[in-house]
Amino acid sequence: MENFEQKLENAIRALEVPGAVVCGSDAQGKSYYAKAFGFNSLKDDQKPMTVDSVFWVASATKLWSAISALQCVERGLMTLDEDVTRLLPELKDIEILKGFEPDSGKPILVKAKKTITLRHLLTHTSGLAYDAFTPELMQWRATRGEEFGLCMGTVLWRCLTPLVHEPGESYAYSTGLDWAGVMVARATKMTLEEYILKYICEPLGIKDISFHLEKRPDMLSRLCEMSERQGGMTMFGTPADVNGALQWTVNNIWKATGLEDDAGGAGGYATVIDYLKITQSLANNDEKLLSSSMLDQMCTPQLGPEAQATAEMLLKFPEYHNIAAPGVPMDTKFGVGLGSLIVLEDLPGGRKKGSINWGGLPNLSWWADRASGVSGFYGSQLVPTADPKTIEMAMAFERELYAKVNAGV
Repeated sequence: MENFEQKLENAIRALEVPGAVVCGSDAQGKSYYAKAFGFNSLKDDQKPMTVDSVFWVASATKLWSAISALQCVERGLMTLDEDVTRLLPELKDIEILKGFEPDSGKPILVKAKKTITLRHLLTHTSGLAYDAFTPELMQWRATRGEEFGLCMGTVLWRCLTPLVHEPGESYAYSTGLDWAGVMVARATKMTLEEYILKYICEPLGIKDISFHLEKRPDMLSRLCEMSERQGGMTMFGTPADVNGALQWTVNNIWKATGLEDDAGGAGGYATVIDYLKITQSLANNDEKLLSSSMLDQMCTPQLGPEAQATAEMLLKFPEYHNIAAPGVPMDTKFGVGLGSLIVLEDLPGGRKKGSINWGGLPNLSWWADRASGVSGFYGSQLVPTADPKTIEMAMAFERELYAKVNAGV
């Protein structure tokens, strides 16, 4: 891994990227790799990053919620295709936002004809969408006199918006995994965190995962601080100036303490080495989390033709592509699985066809490759998201990890 390590160390020294923790492994653990680089803060009172440093994993939390929901399906507590309003009555009679009246600006809302299913929630085809990525939803909030913030209110308040399309008919990156997390909590009569700790963390020997760091002062003391690339953002929330200077920022985006509930779409904290235990379990198909047949479903493309066409259209925008599939060649064929993106062809020198991946807003990314038994995670705390210099480092790590695995070292 010498070439990758030198490349990353040089970039950190030149303040091109902030500190990071990277780890990966093959199926047998022979090529296990975990190393920390740089510092956990760009402030003057720097302390070294360690493999035990804690990260806000943001949308990488979605994998935990997807696994939890699929476990509940296997236990018979819910199904993939039933109407979710049995557990989520808030979504009964939900309406679709069609636009705004030209004179009054009043929202035009029409009752949805179709019902939302868990499959829709896990594949971002429910019609729900993120306010921040959807100008019409921000306009809808404004008509109600509501401000919006990622951490404002409860999960239900943040996520209960009109739909932007009929369930199942299109694709929009969404709060679906937050709702799936609520389903898990209600079906099991546990909090989502309690469920994850018992049914994901215990089987894998994971120590450091939480939604509420006020309960884990030991994790809070190891929390990485956020860095920011100067130069503004594009309409996608990605860096407008890819060469902008880095600086420490007081804005950690997400609140580490004091939130009312567990946000299954973006609220998790973890160490990179503990997160890898989850992706490695999936890559190994060891059935500690999901049966082999359920994992097959998770890693199978789910979208119908219209939704697939929308997803492919979005992925043609380099900015969105770098959010959903950082570093993966633009012409790669993709599918959307139950909680992740799927590459549908081998990548040169990297992951194989059928591998799943996703990431998190502050430039974190993970993948799990069942064909090779390899998985990895690149962890940083940098905004804006989809930072090209960070993506370059993450892909350099992936290539060298596969070279290490293929060489049997």
